[in-house]
Formats: sequence, C-alpha cells, structure tokens
Amino acid sequence: DEGEPGTFKDRLIMEGDPHGIIEGMAIAGYAVGASQGIIYIRGEYGLSIERMKNAIKQATDYGLLGKKILGTEFNFEIDVRSGAGAYVCGEETALIESLEGNRGEL
Repeated sequence: DEGEPGTFKDRLIMEGDPHGIIEGMAIAGYAVGASQGIIYIRGEYGLSIERMKNAIKQATDYGLLGKKILGTEFNFEIDVRSGAGAYVCGEETALIESLEGNRGEL
C-alpha cells in the first residue's frame, strides 16, 4: 500500500507491466518453496487491480500459474487483495492485520 504522497512507482509497474510482477513472484516463490503469493493493492487503484487480475488469469490460462506449472511439480497461485489505503498498512504487522480483515493499524 503506497499511502505516502508522491509515491506511485508500484502503481505504474502494476498498470504498465503486470506480467513482470507475476514472473518475479513466481521465480521468488520457486526459490523459497512457496505455493502462494499475495498482491496487496490500494483500494483506490481500480485500474491496477483490474490489470493484475487480468494478467493473473492470462498467466493461469497459459499454464504459467496454478498447478504443475509448465509440466513441473511446482504449484504457485497469486491472490489480489485490496486495502483501505491507510499509510500505516505499510508497516508489516498492520499489513498482516489488514490482510486478515482487521483494521490495519499499529
């Protein structure tokens, strides 16, 4: 969540190259043995949410996400969650609270 004024780099990447984010997450997931990734997007970034969800669907349809990626034993799925936009959600414990459906605060 980018609540700090003037910080839009993540939004630009999500809207301009969502497949790059997915690729990076899948590689990182493979490296650490994770099977799920979460993208937390500010609720006000509707276009970012839409583009990420579309890119995830495309990657899944092409076998680049989901079960047995490219015929291997590697499984990786990505879930998009939207946040309330509170700046404090950038802090790790507040972010986890928000992901669990609670108020994202310290």
